[in-house]
Amino acid sequence: MASLSRLRQRPGKAAFVMLAALLVMLLLSACGDPQTQQQATSSKAALDQSIANARSIGVPADMLQPILNQEAQLSQTNAPFGLFNGSSVNAYYTNLAQRYSLLKVQVSGLELQVTQELDYQATVDLSNFESALAQRQDQNFVEAKIFATQLTSDQNLLAKAQYPKDYLQISYNAKRSTQALHLMGPAYNALLSLQQVIRQLQASHLDVTGLKQQQQNDLQAFRNATKPEDYSSLIDQINTQLNETTVYSSQAIPYVGAYKLSELNADINLLKQYGQNYSTFQQHYNADKAALANAKSITDYLKFSSQIDSDLASIQMPLIEGQASYLLSQFHKEVTSWGNSHQYHDSYDGGSYNLDYEYDEQGIGSDADAALQYAQGTQSIDDFQSAIDLINNDMLHLKMMEADYSDKTPWNQVHATDIELMKHYNLMSGQVLVVSLIEQTLRLYDNGKLVRSFLITSGQYDKPSPPGFWNIFLRQSPTVFKSSEPKGSAFWYPDTKINYAMEYHDGGYFFHDSWWRVNYGPGTNFPHYDVGGDEQFAGNGSHGCINMQENDAAWLYANTSYGAAVLLY
Repeated sequence: MASLSRLRQRPGKAAFVMLAALLVMLLLSACGDPQTQQQATSSKAALDQSIANARSIGVPADMLQPILNQEAQLSQTNAPFGLFNGSSVNAYYTNLAQRYSLLKVQVSGLELQVTQELDYQATVDLSNFESALAQRQDQNFVEAKIFATQLTSDQNLLAKAQYPKDYLQISYNAKRSTQALHLMGPAYNALLSLQQVIRQLQASHLDVTGLKQQQQNDLQAFRNATKPEDYSSLIDQINTQLNETTVYSSQAIPYVGAYKLSELNADINLLKQYGQNYSTFQQHYNADKAALANAKSITDYLKFSSQIDSDLASIQMPLIEGQASYLLSQFHKEVTSWGNSHQYHDSYDGGSYNLDYEYDEQGIGSDADAALQYAQGTQSIDDFQSAIDLINNDMLHLKMMEADYSDKTPWNQVHATDIELMKHYNLMSGQVLVVSLIEQTLRLYDNGKLVRSFLITSGQYDKPSPPGFWNIFLRQSPTVFKSSEPKGSAFWYPDTKINYAMEYHDGGYFFHDSWWRVNYGPGTNFPHYDVGGDEQFAGNGSHGCINMQENDAAWLYANTSYGAAVLLY
């Protein structure tokens, strides 16, 4: 009986063992294929390595954050539980691996995008640095020499730069140097003000020994300054000294007052020259002059001093507005006068065209008008100064065109006007594309040496190419130009394939090949017969772009780069 009992117990144990084995198999199938899990883990590790590399080369954290957020969201998901079928688990890990891989591709694309953007920004910042340096060099600041050395160093760094952090450092250096150069002028003016006060006090037979020592210390600090904070600190220090000196100079107020009266009188005379209403300021001047003559006590002198300072301050806005309006008027008069006496007489259509039409209202003349109107709207001295700078540069380019018109140097040789403009903008190093609108010629310079010359076709009378100082900021090869004008417009054109395009001015102004043209050079920016036969699009100048033969455009595209300077005149 005992044997029979043992035999009855065995089937129960066997069934338990089989049930346990089946349960283990089901649990294993629910976990999916270990290889797909490993693939997801490897993809995540590769993504993390890519992110770490992006951080190490300087990709900004805020640009990486969206990718990090997506990765965090993926890390918080869990695989589904597939009791009888592991396919859903495998699909989860396969999809997870793919998502990590796509994020890794985004990181690589972001590295390239950031590198290109920061490369361009560094080029722009260096260009601003160059312009600020050129201005100080034109003003004969010997202190600018150290910044010229810094600029050369930064340009060398740009040539070797590879990673975002390299370009960020270059931009940082260039911006700080530019800021320092901008502060150099106010610091120097503060030095001059202190020097002027010292002279006034000395003329009044006051002891200025201590003030002269302060001035010498300030001058040494000015010459040693290299950083924005050096100049800011110096300006604050001199202003403090000037305030302290004001108290000390109360004995010299009569002399100082006479000087300030002469300043106000000089400003009034400028207003007269600019054709502005000066009657109110003349009344102020007469009242101030009488107040100074009648002053008997220190209270009288201080009251006079406060009033003359107020009158000098109040004339500054109408003075700079008058200067801007006067310069703009002189510019327009010069454009009209020279253009009317220097015309292109077109035998093709019988028309006569002013040769400086690019500077007239259909060209940059309207930009100068807009700059002044904007400043008149904001009533900001900085905006008026910007308008004055723009008008002065426009006049400079116009004068260079006029001089180039009389220059008989062959089109494919160095022109004096090219060199004068390059020196003005401190462009004697690096690549410069110089376009002579009179000659319909492009000359490429490198480090001040002529490399190659090309005949071109610029913008037609109603769509001129804009004179000025620009930079190449977009390069495309190939691309398709699409007209911004509606079909039926005189300036509409069908979608056009362009093989080599380099944009130099916003609004779609390019250097590019124009395979539909045959003729280039003088006169092709006006109505003419093109031997290629396509008179609809080749029988006049461009819509503002610089058109080139295809082979010439190909060579220029291959031998120039982003940021190359462009001078049109």
